[in-house]
Amino acid sequence: MRRTLCWSAVAGFSLIELMVVVAIISILLAVALPSYRNSVLAAGRAEGQSLLLQVASNQEQFYSANNSYSSNANPLSNPPVGTVVSVNGLYRVSVAACAGGNTKNCFLATANPQGRQTEDVCTSLTISSTGLKGASGASVADCWR
Repeated sequence: MRRTLCWSAVAGFSLIELMVVVAIISILLAVALPSYRNSVLAAGRAEGQSLLLQVASNQEQFYSANNSYSSNANPLSNPPVGTVVSVNGLYRVSVAACAGGNTKNCFLATANPQGRQTEDVCTSLTISSTGLKGASGASVADCWR
């Protein structure tokens, strides 16, 4: 017994069906891509925070040995390094004297975004010798979560 198929049984998708699928995919991408981008930037911010905490730790070790802070971001290396860059190159950290003081008594470490991380709402992250965290571009709570 031989079966023949009619034309309507083997036809593909209609143009309307294809356009509906394209429209649905476009709407999903319009919603998903900005959320994904924000998540990637927040993950990069964690790299900057980690580096700032490491710089603060190095400053405290230097202070315990020398009774003053250093203007170098990594005073424990030989020779001392003025600025340090995060592992993936997303942040550059520098150290300066805190407002109204000098590095003998206090420091302020600042992480500035580099490369694609400059698109983040948090334009810089800071930490002081007292452990006070700061941020510019957005609130401290948003930038340091």
